[in-house]
Amino acid sequence: MNLVLTNPLGFWALLGIPAVILIHFLQRQAKVVPVSTLFLLAQTQRESVSGRRFDRITNSIPLWLQLLMVLLLTWLLVEPRHVRPASTQQVAVVIDSSASMTVFREQIKEAINTKVPGLRGTAARIELFVFESDPDKKTIYAGDKIEDALARLDAWAPAAGSIDPNNALRLARSRINREGILIYLTDTPVGSLPFDAQLLAVGSAKPNCGFTGLAFERDGDDLIWKAVVRNYSDQDQTRNWQATFEDGSQTEPRPVKISKGGLTTITAVFPTRGNRLRIALDDDDFPLDDDLPIVRPAPKTLKFFANTSPKFAEISERFEESFANIEVVNDTSEADLVFASYDPLLPELPDTDCIVFVDETTQSRRYLRGGIVAEKHPLLDGLNWQSLLIRESIELELLQGDDVLLWQGSRPLIALRNSAVFEDAAPTPAGATAAPRPVRRVRQLLMNFDPSLSNAFKLPATIVLLHRFCEDIRTRKVAPESKNTETGQPLEIAVMQGPDPDPVRYTVFGPDGTIPIEDRAVPADQVRLLRAPAFPAFFQVTQGDKLLLESGAHFADTREADLSSCESIDNVAENAGQAVDRNTREDKLWRLWVILVLAALLLAWHYTKDRPRDHDHNPEPEAKPIASAP
Repeated sequence: MNLVLTNPLGFWALLGIPAVILIHFLQRQAKVVPVSTLFLLAQTQRESVSGRRFDRITNSIPLWLQLLMVLLLTWLLVEPRHVRPASTQQVAVVIDSSASMTVFREQIKEAINTKVPGLRGTAARIELFVFESDPDKKTIYAGDKIEDALARLDAWAPAAGSIDPNNALRLARSRINREGILIYLTDTPVGSLPFDAQLLAVGSAKPNCGFTGLAFERDGDDLIWKAVVRNYSDQDQTRNWQATFEDGSQTEPRPVKISKGGLTTITAVFPTRGNRLRIALDDDDFPLDDDLPIVRPAPKTLKFFANTSPKFAEISERFEESFANIEVVNDTSEADLVFASYDPLLPELPDTDCIVFVDETTQSRRYLRGGIVAEKHPLLDGLNWQSLLIRESIELELLQGDDVLLWQGSRPLIALRNSAVFEDAAPTPAGATAAPRPVRRVRQLLMNFDPSLSNAFKLPATIVLLHRFCEDIRTRKVAPESKNTETGQPLEIAVMQGPDPDPVRYTVFGPDGTIPIEDRAVPADQVRLLRAPAFPAFFQVTQGDKLLLESGAHFADTREADLSSCESIDNVAENAGQAVDRNTREDKLWRLWVILVLAALLLAWHYTKDRPRDHDHNPEPEAKPIASAP
């Protein structure tokens, strides 16, 4: 329809039609004038002697003129506007990307299918944009066909945690005009939304049970896995769980009872006949937390070599015993991490990752003075150094690029050095010398004091610092690793670099753990962008023929698994005002209708005004007797 009535209340003016007809039913009662003969009766105007009364309607020109006025006034009051042929109403729907939305997929499609068409309003067509609340995700749909948008939603798989939608709403508002309608579609009601966004919630409270965590412990030679199951409902739940091994065999289903709002633990020995294990609960409305893929954890082994003076032997031994997955080697060239002591007579440090201590040969009883200040750095985050006591000693020669982490007064106590090891320059055929090329990066933790002349190793801060540094070295080591991750977790993977490194291959396996459902190559310099799969699955990362990571991703976001606060709310309203002005144009003939109303009013007045009575100008003649016929 190309015509829009913007003020439907104007139709109340049509009540004037029965009012006009009612008035015309009321007629004057005729005055009876007795006369002797009819031909002597002067033309008289009918007058009422007893008031107006209902009579049959008289067809007259004023009646039709008054009805015409009512119709014209009604047409003006409803404010008709003509739809512009090229007008478009833009609608942007930002859908919550959190994992709980998988439960309400059909409700989402139904809401879009029933709500969006009515938002076209006065426009000739509608333009629909569908975004995710995660601004890093691609646009789900952009076009004018709602059926295509619903088809795209069939392949949409939300699996993120709780996301603040403000950034996505800002981007969505930038894609549509000021009069466009912006909707935030979610399953849980939220407070006020920015950028004039309107809330549409389609959720409903549902019970759910699922895995929330995974842990391991050693019992002799046996590896024990422990899975935590949580009941999010307000009623006791009994669920069956079943284990599937790497060779495809399965255990019998076993029941587990979880009290309302409670937790319980499932535990068993990790099988020796494989490195993978899958635990599954009975299916429910939220399937993401019903599946738990597990791999046997195998962290990278850190090769350690102590190249210090004998007085630091005890510190080296305590380090070997305290830190897991440490392998002692007897050569610096084989080591991933070296303990070294600084001797001013031999100031050269090893060209590998190392922790360096100052070796003070003289005895001093004087303690350093001044306040202890820690720089903001991940290695020192949350550590307290105020009880550190250090005696004076010789100092390391720090370089310009060294990062000082801890100060006491004006003396640097702990520094971090990042440097590069270059290969030997090779002569070119022309006899010139080529520029040396860096081979690897070296990270060194410089303890600029003698630990034997301090209480450093009695402080928890020192142990935590060494642990963080070692884990950083372990993370940067290119070696196979097996660990369990959470869905969507960013991956820290060390890859082989070089002038032309092999690409990294990222492979995700299906439920059976053997058939790949995703297999793609990633450039080595973009491996930092990799994340664990968005759904529970086994996956691995390789480079060339070298395995870098083997993992099982499980869902563990308790906020998304709790569906008790889901609710349905519809606060979406059509835009009016500016949208109507933009999409339509006014009736160009409205001035003509006003003139016709005034003309009809004047004509009706002309035909209904009182005309002069005949007896006012021509008095009745005096009656004379008439002779009777013979």
